[in-house]
Amino acid sequence: MNLYDRLERMTRRWWFYLAILCIQFLPPYTTRGMTGVNSQEINRLVGDVLSHALVLSWVNLSPLFKVLPLAFLVLLVYVPRSRPFFSLFAALHYLVLAFFQNMAFLEDRGLAILTNNAVMITLVALSFLVEVFARKNAFAFRRVNWKKGSLIGMAAFAFLYPVDPASFRPDFHMKHLFTNAAGLTFCMMTPLYLTVLLFTYPEVNLVTLRVTGLVGTIIGLYNLSFNFFFDLPKFWWNGILHIPLLLISLYAFVLSFQRSQRRALSDPGTTFTGKSGEETA
Repeated sequence: MNLYDRLERMTRRWWFYLAILCIQFLPPYTTRGMTGVNSQEINRLVGDVLSHALVLSWVNLSPLFKVLPLAFLVLLVYVPRSRPFFSLFAALHYLVLAFFQNMAFLEDRGLAILTNNAVMITLVALSFLVEVFARKNAFAFRRVNWKKGSLIGMAAFAFLYPVDPASFRPDFHMKHLFTNAAGLTFCMMTPLYLTVLLFTYPEVNLVTLRVTGLVGTIIGLYNLSFNFFFDLPKFWWNGILHIPLLLISLYAFVLSFQRSQRRALSDPGTTFTGKSGEETA
Protein backbone atom coordinates (compact mmCIF):
# COMPACT_ATOMS: atom_id res chain seq x y z
CA MET A 1 0.00 0.00 0.00
CA ASN A 2 1.48 3.35 -1.04
CA LEU A 3 1.45 6.59 0.97
CA TYR A 4 -1.64 7.99 -0.74
CA ASP A 5 -3.72 4.86 -0.03
CA ARG A 6 -2.61 4.93 3.60
CA LEU A 7 -3.56 8.56 3.98
CA GLU A 8 -6.91 8.03 2.24
CA ARG A 9 -7.69 5.17 4.62
CA MET A 10 -6.46 7.14 7.63
CA THR A 11 -8.82 10.04 6.87
CA ARG A 12 -11.75 7.62 7.16
CA ARG A 13 -10.82 6.40 10.65
CA TRP A 14 -12.64 7.55 13.77
CA TRP A 15 -9.42 8.48 15.55
CA PHE A 16 -8.52 10.93 12.77
CA TYR A 17 -11.67 12.93 13.56
CA LEU A 18 -10.97 12.64 17.28
CA ALA A 19 -7.57 14.24 16.58
CA ILE A 20 -9.26 17.02 14.58
CA LEU A 21 -11.63 17.56 17.52
CA CYS A 22 -8.69 17.80 19.94
CA ILE A 23 -7.08 20.45 17.72
CA GLN A 24 -10.08 22.70 18.39
CA PHE A 25 -9.04 22.89 22.05
CA LEU A 26 -5.50 24.09 21.37
CA PRO A 27 -5.17 27.42 23.19
CA PRO A 28 -3.98 30.52 21.35
CA TYR A 29 -0.31 31.30 21.81
CA THR A 30 0.78 34.70 23.10
CA THR A 31 4.26 35.81 24.13
CA ARG A 32 2.86 37.78 27.07
CA GLY A 33 0.50 35.09 28.21
CA MET A 34 -3.22 34.91 28.80
CA THR A 35 -4.81 36.19 31.99
CA GLY A 36 -7.34 33.39 31.74
CA VAL A 37 -8.87 30.79 29.47
CA ASN A 38 -12.50 31.89 29.55
CA SER A 39 -14.38 31.94 26.26
CA GLN A 40 -14.95 35.71 26.35
CA GLU A 41 -11.22 36.44 26.50
CA ILE A 42 -10.42 33.91 23.79
CA ASN A 43 -13.14 35.31 21.51
CA ARG A 44 -11.72 38.80 21.97
CA LEU A 45 -8.21 37.56 21.22
CA VAL A 46 -9.42 35.76 18.08
CA GLY A 47 -11.07 38.95 16.87
CA ASP A 48 -7.96 40.99 17.63
CA VAL A 49 -5.65 38.59 15.78
CA LEU A 50 -7.84 38.34 12.69
CA SER A 51 -8.38 42.09 12.52
CA HIS A 52 -4.64 42.78 12.91
CA ALA A 53 -3.29 39.75 11.04
CA LEU A 54 0.07 40.19 9.36
CA VAL A 55 -1.44 39.59 5.92
CA LEU A 56 -3.56 42.71 6.30
CA SER A 57 -0.38 44.78 6.21
CA TRP A 58 0.55 43.32 2.82
CA VAL A 59 -1.57 45.88 0.99
CA ASN A 60 0.67 45.93 -2.07
CA LEU A 61 0.54 42.13 -2.35
CA SER A 62 -3.26 41.81 -2.19
CA PRO A 63 -3.81 42.15 -5.98
CA LEU A 64 -0.97 39.68 -6.62
CA PHE A 65 -2.64 37.01 -4.51
CA LYS A 66 -5.79 37.50 -6.55
CA VAL A 67 -4.06 37.33 -9.90
CA LEU A 68 -1.75 34.37 -9.19
CA PRO A 69 -4.49 31.80 -8.38
CA LEU A 70 -6.37 32.78 -11.54
CA ALA A 71 -3.17 32.60 -13.61
CA PHE A 72 -2.42 29.09 -12.34
CA LEU A 73 -6.04 28.11 -12.99
CA VAL A 74 -5.84 29.31 -16.61
CA LEU A 75 -2.54 27.49 -16.97
CA LEU A 76 -4.15 24.37 -15.55
CA VAL A 77 -6.94 24.45 -18.14
CA TYR A 78 -4.77 25.05 -21.20
CA VAL A 79 -1.52 23.32 -20.20
CA PRO A 80 -2.31 19.90 -18.66
CA ARG A 81 1.32 19.36 -17.69
CA SER A 82 1.03 22.23 -15.23
CA ARG A 83 -1.10 20.15 -12.83
CA PRO A 84 1.67 19.63 -10.24
CA PHE A 85 2.45 23.35 -10.26
CA PHE A 86 -1.16 24.25 -9.50
CA SER A 87 -1.18 21.88 -6.51
CA LEU A 88 2.21 23.14 -5.36
CA PHE A 89 1.05 26.75 -5.54
CA ALA A 90 -2.10 25.88 -3.58
CA ALA A 91 0.02 24.14 -0.92
CA LEU A 92 2.32 27.16 -0.57
CA HIS A 93 -0.65 29.51 -0.59
CA TYR A 94 -2.26 27.63 2.28
CA LEU A 95 1.00 27.64 4.25
CA VAL A 96 1.08 31.42 3.96
CA LEU A 97 -2.52 31.60 5.15
CA ALA A 98 -1.95 29.09 7.96
CA PHE A 99 0.53 31.30 9.73
CA PHE A 100 0.36 34.89 8.53
CA GLN A 101 -3.45 35.14 8.55
CA ASN A 102 -3.54 33.69 12.07
CA MET A 103 -0.62 35.67 13.47
CA ALA A 104 -0.50 39.24 14.74
CA PHE A 105 1.58 41.53 16.92
CA LEU A 106 -0.74 43.01 19.55
CA GLU A 107 0.11 45.79 21.96
CA ASP A 108 -1.16 43.94 25.03
CA ARG A 109 -0.21 40.38 24.01
CA GLY A 110 2.89 40.68 21.88
CA LEU A 111 3.05 37.95 19.25
CA ALA A 112 -0.26 36.10 19.13
CA ILE A 113 -1.07 32.98 17.07
CA LEU A 114 -4.41 31.21 16.66
CA THR A 115 -2.90 27.75 17.07
CA ASN A 116 -5.90 25.65 16.13
CA ASN A 117 -6.48 27.52 12.87
CA ALA A 118 -2.78 27.39 12.00
CA VAL A 119 -2.62 23.62 12.54
CA MET A 120 -5.80 22.88 10.58
CA ILE A 121 -4.85 25.02 7.59
CA THR A 122 -1.38 23.47 7.62
CA LEU A 123 -3.08 20.07 7.23
CA VAL A 124 -4.85 21.45 4.15
CA ALA A 125 -1.52 22.64 2.76
CA LEU A 126 0.01 19.20 3.33
CA SER A 127 -2.94 17.52 1.59
CA PHE A 128 -2.27 19.62 -1.52
CA LEU A 129 1.42 18.79 -1.24
CA VAL A 130 0.50 15.10 -1.32
CA GLU A 131 -1.21 15.71 -4.67
CA VAL A 132 2.01 17.15 -6.11
CA PHE A 133 3.45 13.64 -5.91
CA ALA A 134 0.34 11.41 -6.03
CA ARG A 135 -1.23 13.15 -9.07
CA LYS A 136 -4.72 11.76 -8.54
CA ASN A 137 -6.56 14.81 -9.89
CA ALA A 138 -7.48 14.41 -13.55
CA PHE A 139 -8.43 18.12 -13.76
CA ALA A 140 -10.86 17.34 -16.57
CA PHE A 141 -13.09 20.40 -16.88
CA ARG A 142 -16.23 18.81 -18.22
CA ARG A 143 -19.47 20.39 -19.38
CA VAL A 144 -21.00 22.80 -16.87
CA ASN A 145 -24.37 21.76 -15.42
CA TRP A 146 -26.48 23.55 -12.84
CA LYS A 147 -24.53 22.09 -9.92
CA LYS A 148 -21.18 23.17 -11.30
CA GLY A 149 -22.64 26.51 -12.28
CA SER A 150 -23.76 27.01 -8.68
CA LEU A 151 -20.28 26.13 -7.43
CA ILE A 152 -18.70 28.64 -9.83
CA GLY A 153 -21.15 31.34 -8.77
CA MET A 154 -20.55 30.83 -5.04
CA ALA A 155 -16.77 30.58 -5.46
CA ALA A 156 -16.70 33.78 -7.56
CA PHE A 157 -18.88 35.57 -4.99
CA ALA A 158 -16.44 34.68 -2.21
CA PHE A 159 -13.35 35.38 -4.32
CA LEU A 160 -14.52 38.87 -5.31
CA TYR A 161 -15.44 39.58 -1.67
CA PRO A 162 -17.57 42.72 -2.25
CA VAL A 163 -17.29 44.28 1.21
CA ASP A 164 -15.89 47.49 2.65
CA PRO A 165 -13.13 46.43 5.08
CA ALA A 166 -13.84 49.33 7.43
CA SER A 167 -17.63 49.29 7.72
CA PHE A 168 -18.22 45.67 6.54
CA ARG A 169 -21.03 46.91 4.33
CA PRO A 170 -21.51 45.75 0.72
CA ASP A 171 -19.02 47.31 -1.69
CA PHE A 172 -19.22 46.37 -5.38
CA HIS A 173 -16.78 48.97 -6.64
CA MET A 174 -14.87 47.30 -9.50
CA LYS A 175 -11.48 48.52 -8.33
CA HIS A 176 -11.95 47.16 -4.82
CA LEU A 177 -13.09 43.75 -6.08
CA PHE A 178 -9.65 43.08 -7.53
CA THR A 179 -7.51 44.81 -4.92
CA ASN A 180 -9.07 43.64 -1.65
CA ALA A 181 -7.43 41.10 0.66
CA ALA A 182 -9.61 38.12 -0.25
CA GLY A 183 -6.65 36.35 -1.86
CA LEU A 184 -4.94 36.39 1.52
CA THR A 185 -7.79 34.73 3.43
CA PHE A 186 -8.57 31.05 3.89
CA CYS A 187 -12.33 31.64 3.87
CA MET A 188 -12.45 33.34 0.47
CA MET A 189 -9.86 31.20 -1.33
CA THR A 190 -11.04 27.76 -0.23
CA PRO A 191 -14.31 27.88 -2.24
CA LEU A 192 -12.21 28.47 -5.38
CA TYR A 193 -9.75 25.62 -4.70
CA LEU A 194 -12.53 23.22 -3.75
CA THR A 195 -14.53 24.11 -6.86
CA VAL A 196 -11.52 23.22 -9.01
CA LEU A 197 -11.29 19.84 -7.22
CA LEU A 198 -15.03 19.23 -7.55
CA PHE A 199 -14.84 19.85 -11.29
CA THR A 200 -12.46 16.92 -11.62
CA TYR A 201 -14.63 14.60 -9.50
CA PRO A 202 -14.72 11.57 -9.43
CA GLU A 203 -11.07 11.39 -10.60
CA VAL A 204 -9.97 13.45 -7.63
CA ASN A 205 -7.48 13.24 -4.80
CA LEU A 206 -9.77 12.12 -1.99
CA VAL A 207 -7.29 13.10 0.71
CA THR A 208 -7.12 16.68 -0.53
CA LEU A 209 -10.87 16.92 -1.12
CA ARG A 210 -11.74 15.40 2.27
CA VAL A 211 -9.25 17.30 4.43
CA THR A 212 -9.93 20.65 2.73
CA GLY A 213 -13.68 20.08 2.94
CA LEU A 214 -13.50 19.14 6.62
CA VAL A 215 -11.35 22.10 7.66
CA GLY A 216 -13.43 24.45 5.51
CA THR A 217 -16.62 23.21 7.19
CA ILE A 218 -15.20 23.73 10.67
CA ILE A 219 -13.82 27.21 9.98
CA GLY A 220 -16.99 28.09 8.07
CA LEU A 221 -19.11 27.22 11.12
CA TYR A 222 -16.84 29.30 13.34
CA ASN A 223 -17.13 32.31 11.07
CA LEU A 224 -20.87 32.08 10.57
CA SER A 225 -21.36 31.82 14.32
CA PHE A 226 -19.21 34.88 14.90
CA ASN A 227 -20.74 37.00 12.13
CA PHE A 228 -24.39 36.12 12.73
CA PHE A 229 -24.52 35.68 16.51
CA PHE A 230 -21.89 37.90 18.12
CA ASP A 231 -22.42 41.18 16.25
CA LEU A 232 -25.15 40.67 13.66
CA PRO A 233 -25.90 44.36 12.90
CA LYS A 234 -22.29 44.97 11.87
CA PHE A 235 -21.16 41.69 10.33
CA TRP A 236 -24.31 40.37 8.61
CA TRP A 237 -22.91 40.93 5.10
CA ASN A 238 -19.57 39.40 6.02
CA GLY A 239 -21.53 36.40 7.31
CA ILE A 240 -23.32 36.02 3.97
CA LEU A 241 -19.95 36.12 2.19
CA HIS A 242 -18.84 33.14 4.29
CA ILE A 243 -21.81 30.97 3.28
CA PRO A 244 -20.02 29.68 0.12
CA LEU A 245 -17.17 28.40 2.30
CA LEU A 246 -19.53 26.35 4.47
CA LEU A 247 -21.74 25.03 1.67
CA ILE A 248 -18.96 24.08 -0.76
CA SER A 249 -16.78 22.62 1.99
CA LEU A 250 -19.58 20.50 3.41
CA TYR A 251 -20.54 19.29 -0.07
CA ALA A 252 -16.93 18.36 -0.87
CA PHE A 253 -16.48 16.55 2.45
CA VAL A 254 -19.62 14.43 2.02
CA LEU A 255 -18.82 13.72 -1.63
CA SER A 256 -15.35 12.44 -0.73
CA PHE A 257 -16.90 9.57 1.22
CA GLN A 258 -19.37 8.68 -1.52
CA ARG A 259 -16.50 8.29 -3.96
CA SER A 260 -14.55 6.22 -1.44
CA GLN A 261 -17.49 3.90 -0.81
CA ARG A 262 -18.15 3.34 -4.52
CA ARG A 263 -14.49 2.56 -5.11
CA ALA A 264 -14.42 -0.01 -2.28
CA LEU A 265 -17.68 -1.66 -3.34
CA SER A 266 -16.87 -1.85 -7.03
CA ASP A 267 -13.37 -3.29 -6.72
CA PRO A 268 -11.85 -3.82 -3.25
CA GLY A 269 -8.57 -4.90 -4.82
CA THR A 270 -8.12 -1.85 -7.03
CA THR A 271 -5.11 0.39 -6.51
CA PHE A 272 -4.25 3.69 -8.10
CA THR A 273 -1.16 4.35 -10.13
CA GLY A 274 -1.23 8.06 -9.28
CA LYS A 275 -1.21 9.22 -12.90
CA SER A 276 -4.18 11.29 -13.92
CA GLY A 277 -6.66 9.03 -12.16
CA GLU A 278 -5.74 5.87 -14.06
CA GLU A 279 -6.40 2.60 -12.27
CA THR A 280 -4.72 -0.75 -12.44
CA ALA A 281 -5.81 -3.98 -10.84
